[in-house]
This record gives sequence, structure tokens and C-alpha cells, in this order.
Amino acid sequence: SRSLLDFAKMMDVFEQHQVSFVSVTQQLNSATSMGRLVLNVLLSFAQFERELISERTRDKIAAARRKGKWAGGMPLLGYDVDAKGSKLVVNEAEAKRVRAIFDLYLKHQALLPVVRELTRRGWRTKRWTTRKGRTRGGVAFHRTNLYHLLTRVAYVGKVQYRNEVHHGEHRGIVDPDVWQRVQDLLRRHGRGRGSERQRSDALLRGLIHCVSCGCLM
Repeated sequence: SRSLLDFAKMMDVFEQHQVSFVSVTQQLNSATSMGRLVLNVLLSFAQFERELISERTRDKIAAARRKGKWAGGMPLLGYDVDAKGSKLVVNEAEAKRVRAIFDLYLKHQALLPVVRELTRRGWRTKRWTTRKGRTRGGVAFHRTNLYHLLTRVAYVGKVQYRNEVHHGEHRGIVDPDVWQRVQDLLRRHGRGRGSERQRSDALLRGLIHCVSCGCLM
């Protein structure tokens, strides 16, 4: 462990069972006061190194996103990753499906009818194979992954890092006006239900609303 707190907890468990931590490659022995001191010093530097690596990795990802580069992760439906693994390229067949999904939401203005239609068509999420040969994705659509698809700024040629949005190197596949209309509908349909459910302990409150006036039941 490179966490001083985790290591201290493990040492406490060892002591409860009369077990000593001994290193065969270094002169370390937790049974002596000097050995415990050296262990704590080494673990402090190990934790510092781990945290420093994490900070540098986050800074590198942030810098890449601000330049509009794809910083890795799960590929999006409608895009493939080039051979070098540093850029998104448009998959035309999947891009047509993505545009159709946006049009379906504009038509139904609700997630569940779109999910049912995608299930009827047999459409699934992005399916890809990792460098280790493992197959990921390719699952049926549901409300959560459909919502994530509809809110991805990558489809208008942009990249996002936390709350920052920057122009990306890849080409957008959804018309910006269509994308914005979908975001407006998602916010308008989701604001009232979410706030109502958070204020109430009733599990079903906020799930049913009046078709005529839109008020929550």
C-alpha cells in the first residue's frame, strides 16, 4: 500500500495477532522502534510519490482536453479510435444511428419511448475491443446510458473536462442546433421531477405527473 493510513491499519491488525512485518531485501523489522520509524518514513515518501504521479496525470489530461485532444477512455457511439489511439474518427454507420437517436428524442420528448424504440430496432451501445482483447459495451439502451449519450458535447465536435468545454480535434456528427434543442428539453423535463423527489422522502413522489398541465402528483 502507498497509503500511510492503510499501512498503519494493517500494522495494527498485525500487532493484534502478534505478527511482525519483516523485509528480506532491506533491514526493516516492525518489531523494533527503529524499524517502525524507517517504515513510516518510507511509506510517507511512497504516498507522496503516488499523489505526485496522480497530480501530474490529472494535469496532463486537463492540458490535452484544453487543446481539444481525446484523452482516452471509453469510445463513443459514432466514433472509432485511430490506430495510434490519440484521436477520434467518425464511424459513418454509427453516426447515422446517433443522429437518428437525437431525432427520436425530439419527436417523443421523453427517454422511455426512445428506449422502447431502440429496443425494438435492436440498437445497442458502442461495442469495442480493448488492447488486451476484452470486449466491452454492446449493451441494451436504458434511461441512464441514453441520457449520457444525449448530453455528450463530443457529438458537436467539442471535448469536456469537468465544467470546461473546449473545441475538439474531431469532427462533430450532430447539428449544433439539434443538440441544443435536446439539452433544453432534457433540462425542462428533468428540473421539476428531480427537485421534487429530493425534497420528499416518498419514493414514488415525482414519478407521476399530469399529462394536461404537467404538475407532479
